[in-house]
Amino acid sequence: MLDEAPLGSDPTLTAVLRELRRPVKPPSQAAERAMNILMLERRRRYWWPLAAAAALTAVWLAFRRPDATRPVRFALRAPASAQVTLTGDFNDWNAHQLPLHSRAGEWTVTLRLRPGRYRYAFVVDGARWVADPRGATAPDDDFGTPTSVITVGR
Repeated sequence: MLDEAPLGSDPTLTAVLRELRRPVKPPSQAAERAMNILMLERRRRYWWPLAAAAALTAVWLAFRRPDATRPVRFALRAPASAQVTLTGDFNDWNAHQLPLHSRAGEWTVTLRLRPGRYRYAFVVDGARWVADPRGATAPDDDFGTPTSVITVGR
């Protein structure tokens, strides 16, 4: 900091130093332009990292959201002369919508399901409803058809 009288008590030097210490007010247009530049720089400096963090969080949540689907493989080993389909809560019990593919006597299909509990059954040759022999048996419903239950985890 400048002393009040650094070179003795010279009144001229003291007056010059006092004048130099006073704040300088720029013209109003220049001050406004400088403030706009400073605010823009401040926004750029502080907002883009926040925007980038928000975008990354949104992407992460899209892949980690609790209602994301999971692949679930359904399989039935059974002789079938024509066709095996899968029906259940996930397709409104439509017995013709999800045909299984046969390979060496095993009928399979893979579905993407959201986490939750689902009841399902296999329909063999369009007429015979079969519960999954490898799955948990669901309590009998109002229709008297054998069904199984599966819980898809998060």
